[in-house]
Amino acid sequence: MVLSVVTAKKRISLYLDEALKSDLERLAKIRKRSLSNLIEVLCEEELERARNNGELKDA
Repeated sequence: MVLSVVTAKKRISLYLDEALKSDLERLAKIRKRSLSNLIEVLCEEELERARNNGELKDA
């Protein structure tokens, strides 16, 4: 059975060190998130920090 997910989100490929991937999978499980969702949330948090400290300015 193949499930099709309809989403407006874009798919990307990501290369990670095995130890980093393993730790992220463990953290995702603890936080009851998928690995993909955890990475998305971590990226959002880092972008917010970058905006707040002036490193990334909105256009």
